[in-house]
Amino acid sequence: MRNKSTFLGMLSVLLLILSSCGFSSEKIPDQTNWKLEEFSAVNQDEKEYSLEDIKGNVTIASFIFTSCTTVCSPMTANMSKLQKKTEEEGLDVQYLSFSVDPEVDTPEVLKEFGSRFDINYSNWNFVTGYTQQEIEAFGQKNFKTIVAKPKGGGEVVHGTSFYLINQEGVIIKSFDGLDVPFEEVIEHVKIVNEN
Repeated sequence: MRNKSTFLGMLSVLLLILSSCGFSSEKIPDQTNWKLEEFSAVNQDEKEYSLEDIKGNVTIASFIFTSCTTVCSPMTANMSKLQKKTEEEGLDVQYLSFSVDPEVDTPEVLKEFGSRFDINYSNWNFVTGYTQQEIEAFGQKNFKTIVAKPKGGGEVVHGTSFYLINQEGVIIKSFDGLDVPFEEVIEHVKIVNEN
């Protein structure tokens, strides 16, 4: 019984350490090829958004939440910078940020959050409108990334990658969303846009 208590105590400490918003120690895979499954969401303008809105476009996706105190603002700032760089290159790219805290992140809250980063909403959607359980399962199954909201409170644990999705809705590459290799991302976008 004592060993069980010690194990649970150690597990609690580990979860507390990992519960600081981003889980940036995740390994970014060299190879992807993960087909997205259907999903249903609403964007910052309360318009429905689904897999059909991704298909036909080159898309870069991320996972964030608005009350995050660590990685989400730098990630969103980096994606805003990437949006400007791809616009300067004349590249047709859509941007997508999934909220990992949908109970808090209403469309209005997401729109206010996005507005802090001088973004262009014409090709960037912040989405919510699903349950916590749905986004946790969707992140794991489709993006092979952790999304977990601690039961006892604390910030949502989630991955910090940017994901490049092709016109068929297949994730073909992932990049570090905190230390973004901007030129590499742009080169991959150009290759995907040519196909």
